[in-house]
Amino acid sequence: MPCGEYFTDYESRMGLVRWRTQKIALALGLPIPFIAPFLLGGGTVTLLTQAYIFAIAVLGLNVILGYAGEIVLAQGAFMAIGAYSTSRLLAVGAGLFPALAVGGLISALVAVGFGLPSFRVKGFYIAISTLALQFIAEEWFFVNPQLAFIHGGTTQSVPSNVGLVGPVGALGTTIDKYLLALVLLLVFALLSLNLSRTGIGKTFRAIHENDLSASVLGVNVFKNKLLAFAIGGFMIGVAGGLFGFQIGFINAEYFTLGLTLEHYVMLLFGGLGRVWGALLGVGVVTLVQDYLNDGLNYLADLTGTNATALLPVFFGAIIIVVLAVEPKGVLAGLGKIKEYLRTWPFAY
Repeated sequence: MPCGEYFTDYESRMGLVRWRTQKIALALGLPIPFIAPFLLGGGTVTLLTQAYIFAIAVLGLNVILGYAGEIVLAQGAFMAIGAYSTSRLLAVGAGLFPALAVGGLISALVAVGFGLPSFRVKGFYIAISTLALQFIAEEWFFVNPQLAFIHGGTTQSVPSNVGLVGPVGALGTTIDKYLLALVLLLVFALLSLNLSRTGIGKTFRAIHENDLSASVLGVNVFKNKLLAFAIGGFMIGVAGGLFGFQIGFINAEYFTLGLTLEHYVMLLFGGLGRVWGALLGVGVVTLVQDYLNDGLNYLADLTGTNATALLPVFFGAIIIVVLAVEPKGVLAGLGKIKEYLRTWPFAY
């Protein structure tokens, strides 16, 4: 607790913004991302927009894995379901918000369906259940032309100029997409932060730590696991719809198992079960990946080899290093440094 600041009630103690320094930092820092697109180049704005969208998807993964402890290997499939559903609805003029909401709901329903095995199995076995969904979506459903009447075709163009609700509130410029992704990220981040403080979030934590003990205490473990799948699936589906709208077209090749690995790297790097850790991981990994892509492309041109194939190796190495050095993520490591500096030079 900073010197001279004291809590006199539980409401102040449990607030999201508790310290005077945090309030000042929020007041000074919050306007920056809203001003940034008017000062930065188009390529940087596009990169930041994608980072915001991936942050929403990683926050959804954090609800399922970080809060409830359920391993999910179908991140790409959930995003694909949201993207294709949103694309179909935008094509008939439904408006962006209704399309994103329906895409998120469909993704949530599929997530709940493939979370049903959690009634009997957990851990590695529920991971295999969701991995089956990834292979079904990636290798069969979205690439099957005979099912185009459902998904609309493997490759689709997403309307770039649409209204927020029907024809109302038209948007489609790069800055529009940036601001929309930023606002939705702030909304979902705020919801995730508050979810962790509610009874539902604490129930998820109890299931994560020991589902048998939670069951003995009266928690309906199966129902709450499905609820975590529904909440996380909805957020990931919305992120998939936003991703398709941002790039202007979708293809099943964008939603592979590699995308799931990339999001796992972001979440584990920042800190599992921590909202700020997820946001930190997405920001750092996205920037490093962009610079690494440029470097590997330069190396490929220089040597005549496929150097870009080393990118998955880089992600795998990050997971191994982070788990070996600081299993709780970079945010936990920064917290340890902060506590050390706070008590130095004393030993306690």
